Amino acid sequence: MSNTAIPPPPAPPNVFRCANKSTTRQGTPLLEGCLWSIDHPELQKACFLARICALKKPKSCAFNNIDSILQVGPTCGLTAVSMLFGGRLLPPCVVLKEAKERNYTYNGEMFSARNLYQLICDYMPLISNNNNNNNNNEINGDQQLLQQCANGIEMNGCGKERKPQQTPIECQIHEGRLNCAKVREALQQGACVFVAYDPDYNHSPCLKSGHKAHWALVIGYLIKENDEFFVIARHGKAKNLAVWSLQSLSDSNANLIEFAQPKGYPDCDFLLPPGGIGGNLGLRERAIIVKGLPFKVTTIS
Repeated sequence: MSNTAIPPPPAPPNVFRCANKSTTRQGTPLLEGCLWSIDHPELQKACFLARICALKKPKSCAFNNIDSILQVGPTCGLTAVSMLFGGRLLPPCVVLKEAKERNYTYNGEMFSARNLYQLICDYMPLISNNNNNNNNNEINGDQQLLQQCANGIEMNGCGKERKPQQTPIECQIHEGRLNCAKVREALQQGACVFVAYDPDYNHSPCLKSGHKAHWALVIGYLIKENDEFFVIARHGKAKNLAVWSLQSLSDSNANLIEFAQPKGYPDCDFLLPPGGIGGNLGLRERAIIVKGLPFKVTTIS
């Protein structure tokens, strides 16, 4: 038998192929495609992976500067709420505790769009009052936070992620297909949208009858030269931005008809609304639109 060592197999090809060894101003590798977004590396990576606008700049693109927060446990909807409110201002654990006290959830799951809508509405004074306050006071617990919401007391701001508020903040439930003029126009006006969908292995929308139901926060949009409409989103299972076809997200939301026990939680009970996730109080063909937000917006046109 020969003693010659067998060489190791070659390394797998790098998905993020670089045009050269240079980097962006943020220090990330320069990708081959989507160079129109080179100054926004997170967006460039999302479009590059989704093979969207690889060579040509989109007709229009804008998104709210909202940071990602990774969820702990089955708390995707509550974590999305925390993202909207800046994380430190309203941590996911605070939202979870409040949702449990209201009997909206057992473990963090939110299978009722109506209940999530009510939570968002009740916390909305945090954004409204925060926008004009530049002090550095810390939040001392959820009960104080909720009391301040109720009393309209100003709270600590979120600094760089804010811009002067121009219009009153409005929160509304949307019923019906997501891919419609109402939703497209709201996104183009700077709204954020909470929507549940079935995620595939790469977190993109798919059709699994609601068995993988997961909340996402849509923070912006992208329109290709052929007028195809895409959404820019965040969710609790990934740090990266996501770019999806609005039509595929709409189809996924419309297919949420039944609950399936999550494989990761075989012994947990989950709280379902009357009629299940496909009913009037559930997730199917439901979304939450939040308009008039005072966030800094990145626009590419």
